[in-house]
Amino acid sequence: MLSGDSKKIFSRSNIGARNLIKILFCLLMVALLPATASASDIIDAIKQVRRSVVAIGTYQQLGQPPVRLMGTGFVVAGGGHIITNAHVLPKALNAKTQESLQAFYGIEADAKHFELDVVAEDTEHDLALLRIVGPAKLPPLVLAKSMAPEGTRTAITGYPLGSLLGLYPITHEGIISAVKERSFAAYSQGQLTAERVRRLRNSFIVYQIDTNAYPGNSGSPLFDPATKQVLGVVQSVTVREKTQASAIEAPTGFTFAVPSQFISALMARNGLPGY
Repeated sequence: MLSGDSKKIFSRSNIGARNLIKILFCLLMVALLPATASASDIIDAIKQVRRSVVAIGTYQQLGQPPVRLMGTGFVVAGGGHIITNAHVLPKALNAKTQESLQAFYGIEADAKHFELDVVAEDTEHDLALLRIVGPAKLPPLVLAKSMAPEGTRTAITGYPLGSLLGLYPITHEGIISAVKERSFAAYSQGQLTAERVRRLRNSFIVYQIDTNAYPGNSGSPLFDPATKQVLGVVQSVTVREKTQASAIEAPTGFTFAVPSQFISALMARNGLPGY
């Protein structure tokens, strides 16, 4: 039988245990709140961003196959212009087959396509500004005005492996793992020409993200799910071997994106509001 003092100690122990449980429960709920908010962010962001993402390719009226998907782009500047990578653009269009540069918008059977003109290219930063021919307007995305710090949660939406997966936008999540200087010339093969030496000297800040990107993701918007603003444009992914099979079967998770400040500058040089 417990003495009076023992009962008091036991009672205090129960109170202490109950308080500890309450504290632990509160801490658990607080820990879960950001995860819930993050899940909500990415769901809402995907719905909004994918309305502004297009597949970039060509359409030929007389050739086969009629559609050739080459990369991704996203709508900016009031809905009549598109940003993508310069390397996504075809080197030439086949006049004999009436081939034209096109943006494919929508999903599979419901997709529409719009003819594009090339307004300008920034080969140093691997960017291209395109214009939709005609009166069509699509929902534009907003560019982030400042650099995002390392550790920022990010996502990319694009059309990877378009010829295999079809016309369906796919989103991958990640974080900014590094903000570093890089020259795209340093990662290309070939002889060290005077032009490549110049580009090597003109390195610039890029985002490195721990997201797997695949052929077709070039030109995809890198965005912040919380703000839905574009942080940059996906440019390349490091591969173990420079083959499409290696990029698909053994992705490294090291993807690079050109920051939005260079997108804004390209737009401003061509009479469009960047930010």
